[in-house]
Amino acid sequence: MSRSGSNAQTSEIEKNRLFANDVVAATPHRHRYNPLKRREVCKGGREGGSSKLLLQPRTTDQVSEILKYCNFIFLAVVPQGGNTGLVGGSVPVFDEVVVSLSAMSKIISFDKVSGILVCEAGCILENIISFLDSEGIHLFIMPLGLGAKGSCQIGGNVSTDAAGGLRLLRYGFLHGNVLGIEAVLADGTVLDMLKTLRKDNTGYDLKHLFIGSEGFLGIITKVLILTPPKLSSVNVAFLACKDYSSCQA
Repeated sequence: MSRSGSNAQTSEIEKNRLFANDVVAATPHRHRYNPLKRREVCKGGREGGSSKLLLQPRTTDQVSEILKYCNFIFLAVVPQGGNTGLVGGSVPVFDEVVVSLSAMSKIISFDKVSGILVCEAGCILENIISFLDSEGIHLFIMPLGLGAKGSCQIGGNVSTDAAGGLRLLRYGFLHGNVLGIEAVLADGTVLDMLKTLRKDNTGYDLKHLFIGSEGFLGIITKVLILTPPKLSSVNVAFLACKDYSSCQA
């Protein structure tokens, strides 16, 4: 058998194994309407291309198989979280395969002593906040608070370095609160960087390359977050200034 024939056979075997895992969420012909349309428009209203396939893997291994197969046959992919971005970074440009992390929404573990939480990338931010309010016995707080918390996903937050909101000045950027990640590279290689150590100076700190990389280096599948202790009390002050110069004083 020629090399090209062998590659084609291997590609077909991997395709059957991949799609047998029931990760195909939608194609234009599987439903009476096209569910991919809403995946091609971000919250900011910016439209993308015309994707033909939406995949929703449920495990890291499935993400790895998807990327390995797409890389093998040169298929472009676009990772997608809650699709709450305003710049069109989560929508296809042409006809890329949309890989949604929505089905990976489990909270894996939470240490009530250290406040370290491990969750999958598809966890909605508001669900994590609610989990900490219940499981954390009101002792810990999510360091990230965004207006889109009801639909944005933590994997997308980390991938876009979505630091901001009401808690930025108090708790800082995600680079200081994310202790580790698990990510899948374009060839299917899984990088496990879920170390719970607060101080780890062994080797390269690769997680900082993935924070803000927007899926360019790989797809983040798990996140390890340090949740700070919740303040015993919160006071709100409303200050009115007549002009910008008064704010600087």
